[in-house]
Amino acid sequence: MKSLSKYMLPAILIIATSYSATAQNAVEIGIGYNVGLPASSFKNDYISKPSFRGFAASLDYAFTSQWRAGISIGFNDYYQKYPRQVYNEGGGSAVSAVLSNSIQLLPVMAHVNYTLFDKGLVRPYAGLGAGANFIHFDQYLGEFDNPVSKVKFIVQGEAGVFIPLSSYSSTAIKIGAAYNFSPFNEFGTPNLNSWGLQAGIRFPLH
Repeated sequence: MKSLSKYMLPAILIIATSYSATAQNAVEIGIGYNVGLPASSFKNDYISKPSFRGFAASLDYAFTSQWRAGISIGFNDYYQKYPRQVYNEGGGSAVSAVLSNSIQLLPVMAHVNYTLFDKGLVRPYAGLGAGANFIHFDQYLGEFDNPVSKVKFIVQGEAGVFIPLSSYSSTAIKIGAAYNFSPFNEFGTPNLNSWGLQAGIRFPLH
């Protein structure tokens, strides 16, 4: 988490700068809770448990009542401890230890989404995003660890529904899911793909 904190301020500054350049009634902000679910090699090689320590935030410009584009930032903290067992260290030596994997992901992306209907109590949406995934990986073998920080490309597809809270404003509850395609190619693992289950709120900045 400490290693990723140095990336959070620049990401927030990017979003703030984008807002100052386009601030008007068409600008909207989204804030939500994100549950991360490891998938593919991420789940098989490192962590199988979900991360309940996550958030998602976005700053969007509404070109129309259905089309929006902007910048998003997310975060999930994954951790899993495995039972004690014997690990070979090479050269004929072995060590009995508890293995723990700790991975923090902080994706910063540009995205676009489309709301299928601009009227109704429930409005389905779909979106695409791409950007940089700031990764902090730490594996503990007993009390010894080997922390590594990387920046990798990430692509996201998402879908869900908006539930408007007012017919006079774009304020709405957001419930959706996203799939993150995140190439890694480090330590024998090709990717850190994951699912995200999100719930939050979107409101305009006047």
